[in-house]
Amino acid sequence: MDDKIRLGHPFYFPTQAVLVDDDPDFLDGISLMLNKQLSYKLFQSANDSLNYLNQAHLHVNIVQRSYSSYKTGPTDSDSISHIDIGKLHLEVLNANRFLTCSTLIVDYSMPEMNGLELLMHLENPFIKKVLLTGQADMELAVKAFNQQLIDQFIDKHDPRLKQKLNATIASFQDQYFRRSYKFITDPLMANNSDGFLVSNEFQQYFEALREKMQCVEYYLIDCPHAGFLMLDDKGTQQCLLIYTRAALDEHYWQLKQAGAAATLLQDIKNGAVIPTFDLLKFPIDSNHVALRNREQCYIAAERINASNQTYFVALTSAEALTELQGKLIIPYNHFMETNGFSAKIVH
Repeated sequence: MDDKIRLGHPFYFPTQAVLVDDDPDFLDGISLMLNKQLSYKLFQSANDSLNYLNQAHLHVNIVQRSYSSYKTGPTDSDSISHIDIGKLHLEVLNANRFLTCSTLIVDYSMPEMNGLELLMHLENPFIKKVLLTGQADMELAVKAFNQQLIDQFIDKHDPRLKQKLNATIASFQDQYFRRSYKFITDPLMANNSDGFLVSNEFQQYFEALREKMQCVEYYLIDCPHAGFLMLDDKGTQQCLLIYTRAALDEHYWQLKQAGAAATLLQDIKNGAVIPTFDLLKFPIDSNHVALRNREQCYIAAERINASNQTYFVALTSAEALTELQGKLIIPYNHFMETNGFSAKIVH
């Protein structure tokens, strides 16, 4: 039995790793060890890396766009936070989102400044910090880790360097989203009425689906219903719609009052199909197109039995997200090809 607690992200996109070492041969060698799907940037100069890193967290404006806090009284606790879920997915229109740095991997011994000095000049507190050391610096690295100056240290001569680097970067990319976007993620996790963000069973399903679809980025949506906008590395868009048993029951009674066909009612009751249209924007009445053309308005659903809820899900097009129609979306593979990080060391 899998007892791992899975907490989902309301949104996620690939982030970048930055590696700093004054030895260009070592940088060349270590770049060949990195996951081929990883965006990374190599620096031989500690000062140049700092200039880049202290700008790297300014590319994403998802917090400013989606999060609002309103004062309701004189004290700090007198405030109301509002997160507009409908604006989260607009980050796909930001061509610079993949430039966000989540992990810094830096050598300790460098001429301009040592690795710890570089880390102390970072302006973004959420970047995860990895110190590369030789045997001579190991005691210092352990002390820095115990004092929480770094998040990890790795011996440059470790025979499992490749595995440790890639595992550490993958873990820290995940942690970066939890820490740096807490103003958005924590309230959404706490207030998610459907609970799929904190459901082990749903998150296990969602992980498998993303792998099957080769999905590299996704965003919580609320139109045409609760779910996710999902994109692969080519920018292909699909929406995963997510209905609860309660939501389908409410729709069932609306259909019944409007005089829907018995077969449609039975399929809704059994969770065999779910609506693909916005129920709030197009409420059910006797003239609704759903009563005349169910193929246009419903899609076959898959059931997920979770401990906290039963979910009914289906993949459909992203046509309902009208703000994206006709807009330029830079996909991840285009970003990787045009930026050419694996071939260039910044001196």
